[in-house]
Amino acid sequence: MAIEELLTGLNSQLNREVTTFLRYMLQAANIKGAQWQSVREMYQAEVTDEVGHAQYLADQISMLGGTPMLQPDLSPPPADVREMLTNDIREEQTDVKNYTRLAALAEKEGLFALKMKMEEQAADEDEHRQAMQRLLG
Repeated sequence: MAIEELLTGLNSQLNREVTTFLRYMLQAANIKGAQWQSVREMYQAEVTDEVGHAQYLADQISMLGGTPMLQPDLSPPPADVREMLTNDIREEQTDVKNYTRLAALAEKEGLFALKMKMEEQAADEDEHRQAMQRLLG
């Protein structure tokens, strides 16, 4: 039973990561003004990181016998940079919680490499959150 819950959670997080890299790509493209250049660069750099997270999740879903399913949220991101950062800080906090839960499920299944990778990705998302908080001021 836990493997089904794990696969569902991995697919859910896969969709969050795909949604995130699409949102970050659009946000970076839409940011204007020299005062926000560091935010634009941060979002551009994070796109690659989030794609890596998504690829790992898709690979693990397949390895565990599941099928990666994509249904990303394609809602337009906010135009205001402060609103972008505020929303993304909240999203990163949710990702940390999700990855922590996935780590616990992986441990129940004896999937220790997956457990450790989920913990690593939780830490990575928390670092993203901290960077965004610094940029927000």
